[in-house]
Amino acid sequence: MRFKLIVLGLIFTLGTVSAQVTNGDEKPISWSKKNKKSIVPILMKSFDLNKIKAEDVKNDKNKSIPWRFGYELKVDLNLKNSGVWDKLENGDRIWRLNVISKGAKSINFIFDTYKIPKGATLYVYNNDRTDLLGAYTNIFNRPDQKLGTWPVMGNNVWLEYYEPFSVVGQGELSISKIIHGYRTIGDAKITQKLNTSGDCNQDVDCTVGSDFDPIKERLKHSVGFIVMQGFVCTGTLINNTSNDKAPYFLTANHCNAGDEATWAFRFNWISPEPSCGTTSDSPDATIEQTTSGATLRASNPESDFKLLSLDGGLDPSWDLEWAGWDRRNIAASFAVGIHHPSGDIMKVCREDEILTTIRTDIGGIPDPVDSWIVEDWDIGVTEGGSSGSPLFNPEGRIVGQLAGGGAACAGTNDNGLSDFYGRFNISWNFGSTDSNRLSNWLDPTNTRRETLDMLSVEGEGTVTPPVVTPEEIIVFFDNEKVSITIANGPEDVLEYTIYNISGQRIDYGQLSLGQEDINMNDRSSGLYFVYVKNTTDGTSFTRKVIVNQRR
Repeated sequence: MRFKLIVLGLIFTLGTVSAQVTNGDEKPISWSKKNKKSIVPILMKSFDLNKIKAEDVKNDKNKSIPWRFGYELKVDLNLKNSGVWDKLENGDRIWRLNVISKGAKSINFIFDTYKIPKGATLYVYNNDRTDLLGAYTNIFNRPDQKLGTWPVMGNNVWLEYYEPFSVVGQGELSISKIIHGYRTIGDAKITQKLNTSGDCNQDVDCTVGSDFDPIKERLKHSVGFIVMQGFVCTGTLINNTSNDKAPYFLTANHCNAGDEATWAFRFNWISPEPSCGTTSDSPDATIEQTTSGATLRASNPESDFKLLSLDGGLDPSWDLEWAGWDRRNIAASFAVGIHHPSGDIMKVCREDEILTTIRTDIGGIPDPVDSWIVEDWDIGVTEGGSSGSPLFNPEGRIVGQLAGGGAACAGTNDNGLSDFYGRFNISWNFGSTDSNRLSNWLDPTNTRRETLDMLSVEGEGTVTPPVVTPEEIIVFFDNEKVSITIANGPEDVLEYTIYNISGQRIDYGQLSLGQEDINMNDRSSGLYFVYVKNTTDGTSFTRKVIVNQRR
C-alpha cells in the first residue's frame, strides 16, 4: 500500500518562543563590578589577506556560491582552558574571555558545545562597549549543542558568561571557530555609511511602482540576512497553509557554508534614508533583530532550494511577515526581488518583462537548475550575497529564489545581464520525500492549495480543512487537548514510541484504527521525538514535535 506522511503543527509554537538576541537594557554584570581579575587576551594568528581578496575578486561575480566576508580561524577555547573566572559575593560567578584579531572589522564565534542552565547568560561585546550582543540563554540549547553568534563590530571582542550559584558548574561552552570579518557587513550603530554593494542598487524603501509598493511595504518584513561561518546569503520567512507562524525560512541550496545549526539571522535591516540607484551611501539602521540556529527541513538541487526552520525564536515585537507563494507553472508578467547584496542593507529590484523558463548550468552549482530567467533588471540589480533571496510575482507571492546569474552594477546602471531563480513550482513536489520537496511542510494539512498569500492577508490561525485519505498517517501536537495525536488509516497497525530530548522513552503503545491521543499534561514544554512503525509493511519514521504548555 502507499505510505504517506503528513505532519501537522510540529513546530508552530516556536514562532512565539522568546529566544531571540536583541540588544536591550540589560548589561553584562562585569560592567558594574570592580576588582575583577586581569585577563590576557587571546591573539589570533594572522593569515594571507591579500590571497583571500584576490580570490574574492573572482568569486564575488559568481552568485551561485555564497558571498564571503570573513576568514575562519580554528580554535579550542572553553571554560576550563581559557579566560578567567570571577566569583561574586553571593556565590554567583562570571567567566570572561578576550579575543583580539588584528585588522578585523568584526568577529563572531562558532560553538561546538553550547549548553548552559536556566538562569545563566552569555554576552558578546566589543572592547569599547559600543556593540553588545545578548543575552544568549538556555533557550538556545540544542540537541547537537551547537551555536553560532552574530558578528560583533571591531577587532577586540569579549565573551562574558554568567552562572548563578544555584547552577554553578552545570554550564559547558566550547568555541571551535572564530570568524575574522575582513569585510564589513553592517555596523551596529550609525557610525558609518554603508556602500558595500554597487551604486545601481535601490534600497528597499525606494519605489518600484505604485502597483507593487504597498505589497513591498509588508514583504520587506519577511526577508532575512544570513551569516554562515564567514559567508552570507539572503532568505525569506514563508507562510504555510496553517497560517500559524511556523518559522519556515526559504533560501538557496547552494547557501551551504557550515552547519545550519550555527547560522545567524537578521531581520528588518533597512536604511532610514534610502539611496535609490545613486552614488550616495545608505546610513545604517539602529535596529538589530537577530536570532541564531536553524534545522534543515528540505532541499533539492533541481531548483536550488533549501527550507529551514529557525530554532532561535522570533519576537512578536519585530513586526515580521511570512511571505505567500504560488506553486503554479505560470510565468509572472513582472517580478520583484528583495535581497541583501554583498552583505549590504536591504535592497529591491524589478523586472518588467514576462519571466521565461530554462534548465541550465549555473556557475558553481554542479547540476542544471530549473529556473525562471530575469533577462535584464529594469530597476536595481542583485549581487553576491543576494543568493537565496525571493522573487515575487505581481500578487506578492514567491515564485523562486535566486540561484545565480551575471547581473551586476555598471556605475549607476546595471550591466544588462540575466539572473536565474530556482522555480518554486519545481521545488514544490519534484522530490519523492518530505526532505527534498516543499509540499509536506508548506501544506501540512494537505489542503492542496495552489496559491497562498502572506500571513497578514490570510489571517493568523486561519486554517483550511485538510483533505485526508484513508492511507494517510498523521502526527501532530494538539494544543487544545495538550496531547500528541497519531491518526491512522483503516488498514494499518502502528507502533509508536515517544522520547524526550535526552533520549529517554516516556511513552509507547500500539493502535490499529482511528487515532491515539497521548496526554502530555504532565510533561514539560519542549522538544520530543515520535517514532512510528507501520507493522503492516515495515516502514517507519521519526518526527520532532514541540509541546507547548500554556499554563
